[in-house]
Amino acid sequence: MRKSVIISSLLIIIGIVLIGFGNLPDTPSPQLAFPIQEPDSIERLAAYHTPDWGEPGVYHNGIDLVISENVTVVSPCAGTVSNLDEHVNPYAGNILFSIMITIDHVWAVKLVLEPGFKDSANNSAQTEAIVVSAGDTVATGDKVATLLYSENYAHLHYMLLYRGTDVSAYDFSSPAAKSTFEEIATRSNSTIQYDYDMPTLTSTLMWKVSTGVGGSLIAVGIIILLVRRRN
Repeated sequence: MRKSVIISSLLIIIGIVLIGFGNLPDTPSPQLAFPIQEPDSIERLAAYHTPDWGEPGVYHNGIDLVISENVTVVSPCAGTVSNLDEHVNPYAGNILFSIMITIDHVWAVKLVLEPGFKDSANNSAQTEAIVVSAGDTVATGDKVATLLYSENYAHLHYMLLYRGTDVSAYDFSSPAAKSTFEEIATRSNSTIQYDYDMPTLTSTLMWKVSTGVGGSLIAVGIIILLVRRRN
């Protein structure tokens, strides 16, 4: 008797948790602003999902905005700076400066500053040119850094993540930002993105699965309790 009560109680609790998970608020797709304040200082683009990027079988997971002088990098969205990171580019040996901005529990933007420096003095200057810290709240258009220029393919590597998987930031940009991308691509004869498989935006599916399974578990738990009570 006691064992069946415990099992039915666990089923009911798990069911309630699943229904609650399925009812997490749906999040609208972002409408990203353009991430550089001086688009005229962008000389060309390197496309999202370019094949064989760095090595065979690897696809480019962001859009590179290649600069011709120092530029102001701004947040393309409202959110929270969730992480700052510096690490060595395994392909070129230069330092990468990453700024992660979390929009919500589904979406995040990653801005990777790649000035192309290999010396400590210039890399220290790039570190100092980042004006946000982890935990900061940012609004769309807020300055997050100055990206310093060098002749070594200085660029902003611009990424959008959906549930941790990269998608094209262009596809989720505002009309004004898309127009800026297109103007740069036209004048520089460069490509914004190549075809890729867009992941399914699963909030509705998750709601159906979670609420369905959760409701079933609750029903089974209640039936077990009723049957034991009759016996």
